[in-house]
Amino acid sequence: MNEQEYLKMLYVIDDYYEGEPIIIQWSNGLKVKCKSTSGIFENDAEPEDDDYVGEYSIGVSEVEILKNGNDNLVKICDNSIEICIWNIPEKITKEDGSVLWERKE
Repeated sequence: MNEQEYLKMLYVIDDYYEGEPIIIQWSNGLKVKCKSTSGIFENDAEPEDDDYVGEYSIGVSEVEILKNGNDNLVKICDNSIEICIWNIPEKITKEDGSVLWERKE
């Protein structure tokens, strides 16, 4: 994934969220409903890191697990998830199933 596509994913979450929950799915099977976001912020990623595509993350909170993942790829802490280069989702949808963003790899 390139930096432009990564930033697009972050902005989809940040720009779309207006009080309506979104559904986020990862490759490990984890599927969650998120009811709020912290906005985009800088993380501690560095350009020399493997798979570096950007230095920004977004936090989502009020997380409800709809389906558990089969590994620990995504950490849920205090009912929140930091979405960053190390846990890029596969798909982001509205509750009605309308796709807001889907990974293209």
